[in-house]
Amino acid sequence: MQPVSIRTFLEEFQKGAAAFDTRPLALYAADGLPGLRHLGLEAVQAGNLPDVPKELPIYLICEKGLVSELVGLYLEAAGFEHVFNVEGGMQALRSSKNRPQQRSASRKIDE
Repeated sequence: MQPVSIRTFLEEFQKGAAAFDTRPLALYAADGLPGLRHLGLEAVQAGNLPDVPKELPIYLICEKGLVSELVGLYLEAAGFEHVFNVEGGMQALRSSKNRPQQRSASRKIDE
């Protein structure tokens, strides 16, 4: 797993990269980014993996970067090859000059 800056994450996310919010569902629903999908730690632990080809890059973000790192470790163990953890998480994103508008959640994977 590789750390990635907020700037790089936003550039790749805006290009359509696979990106997941790993925070608890209530936090994700409260201020998730439009287009960002939910992938909770509990879902991954239960074997619910994202429907993304394992050779494509996957970007993970949580509140500070810790939960997304755990999710990333599970994804790597499951064979995902290019997993990126957003440094500083949503806290860093909120303080970023380039932050996109946040709104209610759009899609979750662990229903």
